[in-house]
Amino acid sequence: MLVRPRSPGMLLVLLGLLAAGPVAAQVAADDSLIVVGGDTLFVAAPIEVVGGRVPAALPGALRPVGVQDAEDLDRAPLRATADALAREPSVVVGQRQVHGVQSDLSIRGSTFEQVQLLLDGVDLGDPQTGHHLMNLPLSLQDVARLEVLPGHGSVLYGSGAFGGTVNVIPRRPSRGRAGELGATGGPDGTWAVRGQLSLPLDADGGTLVDRTAPIGDRGRGLRVSAERFRTDGHEVDGQWSGRDADLATGTARFLEAGDGHRTDVFVGWADRRFGTQDFYGPVRGFETTETLAAIARHRRQFGDLVVEPLLAARRHHDVFTLDRAAADRYRNDHLTRRALAGLRASVPVADAWVLATALEGLYEDIDSDGIRDGAAAEALGEHRRRRGSVALELTRTLAPWRVQVGGRLDLRDRYRPRWNGAAAVAWEPRPGWAVHASLGSVFRIPTFTELHYEDPFNLGDPGLGPETGWAWDAGVRHDDGTWLASATWFERHEDDLIDWARPAGSDARWQVQNVAEATVRGVEARLAWRHGRGHRLEAGYQHLDRRTGFAGGTEAKYDLVSPRHHLLATGTLVLPWRFDLTVTGRWLERTGGGPDFREYALLDARLRWGSGPWTVTVDGLNLTDRRYEEIPGAVMPGRTALLGVTRAF
Repeated sequence: MLVRPRSPGMLLVLLGLLAAGPVAAQVAADDSLIVVGGDTLFVAAPIEVVGGRVPAALPGALRPVGVQDAEDLDRAPLRATADALAREPSVVVGQRQVHGVQSDLSIRGSTFEQVQLLLDGVDLGDPQTGHHLMNLPLSLQDVARLEVLPGHGSVLYGSGAFGGTVNVIPRRPSRGRAGELGATGGPDGTWAVRGQLSLPLDADGGTLVDRTAPIGDRGRGLRVSAERFRTDGHEVDGQWSGRDADLATGTARFLEAGDGHRTDVFVGWADRRFGTQDFYGPVRGFETTETLAAIARHRRQFGDLVVEPLLAARRHHDVFTLDRAAADRYRNDHLTRRALAGLRASVPVADAWVLATALEGLYEDIDSDGIRDGAAAEALGEHRRRRGSVALELTRTLAPWRVQVGGRLDLRDRYRPRWNGAAAVAWEPRPGWAVHASLGSVFRIPTFTELHYEDPFNLGDPGLGPETGWAWDAGVRHDDGTWLASATWFERHEDDLIDWARPAGSDARWQVQNVAEATVRGVEARLAWRHGRGHRLEAGYQHLDRRTGFAGGTEAKYDLVSPRHHLLATGTLVLPWRFDLTVTGRWLERTGGGPDFREYALLDARLRWGSGPWTVTVDGLNLTDRRYEEIPGAVMPGRTALLGVTRAF
């Protein structure tokens, strides 16, 4: 759905409401302003597509946002959210195991620590390590939309968004009673069962014609879901890879919407148990993680003023055994907790001006101990951090121009106050065309692992300072409804870059340091064609040039993650007899590493058939049986076929 405001003033109001975060808006009398269930706003002026969560504070709304909706996710040969993100040209996913077991993200050549991940517009990242960034408390069946905002984001959500921001939006309850059950099976003892159910809580919820449509600006409902997945793990060179996995997730979401208000409560839980052969070192280890997250918010509109208080919390428990054959010899037990309270608001302050503001308070801690050589010992220890933040933004539209400027102040214990600013501008010389540019500063504070971790292969540093930098991008975009073409040039400068380093060619432990400065330059491009019957062709490309100023004779552990070329292509054909076929291809080349890591190409496909309540899918993954690694040393599975069956009711 694409909303085309009929006047610059209405577009301004919409951008302002986006700016303060996920705050509510109401439908204007002339229908120029539309809220899609309060979850995601689409803006077309007329070529900008803006996710309503990613640019939730400050100048994200004038920059292109990559979007994948529920239909995109259902058609593609995907096993987990990480696979969907790998379809964005700006994103490179580093999986140690498939099926959503554990994944790292890199956007525009960032490290895996320099990506911000949001759950429904709320930052619930893990302070222990970026390795847990994708430990989402939901499964792919619970995802309604994925939004990717490449580029600087520290003004949006604070520490972390050097390369970009990812927003995962969960599905809402349906207007009527609806649900589905599904199962998937494949080789290597791989199977999954899943189910979801929506219950209307208003008296007339079951009388609606489209009972499966999500609740919009009016209604009350509850959605619950659960999934269980198991695999014995694949073989590598005729030997078991040591990467078995047992995953379980469960979610519940309550939503009530009415005149001028909306209450939304989401709770999600995930339990992951998996082998870690070659994850962090050449040892056959085992790890369990348990994630529990909750978000509660209430929106209220008072005339032109929209306010939203919110509360959010996340608990993450990680137990890592270095060698499963000697579990009592070396083990880490980490418990992290995060609590966030916020207040977001927006209001028109003058003709064609909107002011948006956000106040936040954050508490996070870690309680970490373990076993060393069979004896109880401290691991990362016990540590606490607090943060207070205030963000302001002004937005103005003077057709054909749109401009945003804003800033954010973060106050943290142990660190000096940090101010970040950003600005963005878009010019639309004619319908279907836009030129955009943005500039902003970025920063990231170290994780608890970087500060305090120690094992036989790695050593942290409590004296680490934050990473800082700034970034800009500029581009052009054309969209006439059938053809879409865009190109964006970007550059990022990083100071006090944090990485795990050691003397080149040695077997010494990796020691984390503020080791270098870096400059990243690149270009992203997209070309897409869309047919009225549902046929689609899309290609995306990213080229990166990363220059890192390491000291002579030093090598870094994660510097190789940055790619040089990333080429994507996706095609969907709507076939007779209720079939459709989607084929995806990806080619990635890095600047270094072993042959299976430095360069590889993958080809996947999904054949889908649907009739009435039944849907059947056949996935062919890594069809060319390419040997490849997304993380050095962790060989991924070869050719695989999966069969899935779903029954809606």
